[in-house]
Amino acid sequence: MDPTLLLIDEILTKTLASNEKEECEKQGKWSELPSLPLEKIYSFLGREDQVNMSLVCRSWSVGYGSPSVWKKFRFYLTKTQVSLDACPVMKLVHKYSSMFRHVEIKSTCVYIWLMKKSCRFLVEFLQILTIKTQLTSVKFLYFANFLWRLDKPTYNNICRQIVDFLASQRNLKRVEFYLCVFNFQECVEILQKLTENSQSFRTSFEMRTRILNRTQMLRKNCLCSQTFPA
Repeated sequence: MDPTLLLIDEILTKTLASNEKEECEKQGKWSELPSLPLEKIYSFLGREDQVNMSLVCRSWSVGYGSPSVWKKFRFYLTKTQVSLDACPVMKLVHKYSSMFRHVEIKSTCVYIWLMKKSCRFLVEFLQILTIKTQLTSVKFLYFANFLWRLDKPTYNNICRQIVDFLASQRNLKRVEFYLCVFNFQECVEILQKLTENSQSFRTSFEMRTRILNRTQMLRKNCLCSQTFPA
């Protein structure tokens, strides 16, 4: 073999080996990142990116389970997630819910064919919070999008789960309902549970919504359907 080619091959081999060694050293340094900056990085990422980051190395996987990563949790299921038999978000909830302190529950998709599964996941989530979690704050957002569409037994079940959840909480300092449609009776029960759990009622409670009659909402929807047929 040509001596020149042998020399070139040797140089390339050494260069590749050097690059691989340098890359390994870099990875080693990243894996030694202290827990505080690691948790800061996690806090700026969405859940999907957090999962990907946790797969980089063992120390990052351990950091993913840190309480600071799960202190705030937003429960909002996409159409794709609701369509799955085993929702990946619910797996995370089962595993890390005891670390939740501030939770935001946003109304999920309102596709009629997914309504039943959406309600099932919501009820399951509330039941897990009731059993495993003591929150500092909770927000219920945009429930008007789907509550009034439900049949009475399903609506009553969801309201009962919300009341049971609030009754289980002892550390709540802020509760917010934004654009949620409840009947008067459910609003009374919610207020009752909040006052029962706070002797001096220091809890900041905000209910920025009109108390509407669900029957009236259903009638309005029926009239719209008759006026503008599909």
